[in-house]
Amino acid sequence: MKTTKSLCGMLAMLALTACTSNSDDAVGNAPQLWDVTLQASMGDAANSRRALSVDGNVITASFEVNDEVVVVDADGSTIVGTLKAQSAGTSTTLTGTLDASTLGEGEVVTLRYRSATANYDGQDGTLAGIAAGQDYEEGTLTVSTTSPLTFTTNSVTLNAKQSITKFSFKDASSDAAVNVKTFGIAATGLVQSIAKSGVETVGAVTGTLATASADAYIALRNNASGKQKYFFTVKDGAGNWYTGTKSAPLANGENYSTSVKLTKLSALSGSSDAGDIGVIDGLPAIVVEISGVKKAVALMNAGALCPEHYGTYYTYANRTSGLSGSWYVPSQTELVALAANTNAWGVQNGVHGRTFTVSEGKTLFLPAAGYNDNQYGNGLKSVTTDGYYWSATNIDADLAIYFDIDNDGAAAYSEYKVDALTVRPFHALP
Repeated sequence: MKTTKSLCGMLAMLALTACTSNSDDAVGNAPQLWDVTLQASMGDAANSRRALSVDGNVITASFEVNDEVVVVDADGSTIVGTLKAQSAGTSTTLTGTLDASTLGEGEVVTLRYRSATANYDGQDGTLAGIAAGQDYEEGTLTVSTTSPLTFTTNSVTLNAKQSITKFSFKDASSDAAVNVKTFGIAATGLVQSIAKSGVETVGAVTGTLATASADAYIALRNNASGKQKYFFTVKDGAGNWYTGTKSAPLANGENYSTSVKLTKLSALSGSSDAGDIGVIDGLPAIVVEISGVKKAVALMNAGALCPEHYGTYYTYANRTSGLSGSWYVPSQTELVALAANTNAWGVQNGVHGRTFTVSEGKTLFLPAAGYNDNQYGNGLKSVTTDGYYWSATNIDADLAIYFDIDNDGAAAYSEYKVDALTVRPFHALP
């Protein structure tokens, strides 16, 4: 992808020019491989509804050599092949091999660009960053015959599947600009990432700007329609934390400019009451009574940028590496005492987890971030169904205590130290 100033968005028109068999006709589910050559070109602004134009700055998408367009079947369960760009520019030839063995006449296949996982997490607040990492397009073709593989039309339009918004941040009390360094945004319909097959992970969208700025360009893919409330957790260049909300109907394929009013969080102290929200030792936190003693509990996981963000996964050996100042990993006793508060399983801004009521109307949310199964090499597991949080309580050379949250409740169990879990930091009040 490239970034330029232009009035034209991306409209890829793919024309089928050749389709020849690589194998004999298939029996059953044996591969039916067909070489496919497509011509791809850009459309003009009149026909394009890409959400990439804000304040006259436009991302004009162009293919790079070997850029991929993945093709999936009607239900998204099977990737039938990948097409690659043969040249760079606003027009190119796409070639590749498609497997028609799972396709039927009249079936609608979807073409997806970018074919690698589209990740809306970790944005840098620039149009160039969006072009490089968050641009996502889809189009469809209808199968005419499967042997040979042909389509009912010789062209397809790839449309933008995200909105682009220029957010301008202001202090709610003074209307002065807030120069944002990091941000986290949560809403019911936000998509965090998209797999090649099109499977979406719903979660918070986050980012870090290279230079603190009052304006940030952010790509949001939204799988919920209509007006939504967006929740912001923001840190400025000086280390001050702010929160805010914005209600808006941000539709995929459109672009916007909007202002967000933020409320600065004040410092917590020993005189703070249970349920008070503020900042202590550089992190937003809420005051919770733990076994009769008031403690500050971070509003988000270590490494996270908002309460709905999963954050970083740590082995037991490096569980403290994401903590700064006097923040610490809580003991088993402290975590069990947290569970003594009224709590319930549910969904907060699209993210599954458990909410603990620490004072009337004041809550603490722990997302179900799962864990990395390093012991057996099974990768990330139990996301959306369980939250695995390290305690500081050791058992032996191999095991330690973790705090589990799921649909059934919250309790302490043992876990292999080599597995990577999330951490919710605690802090004493001065």
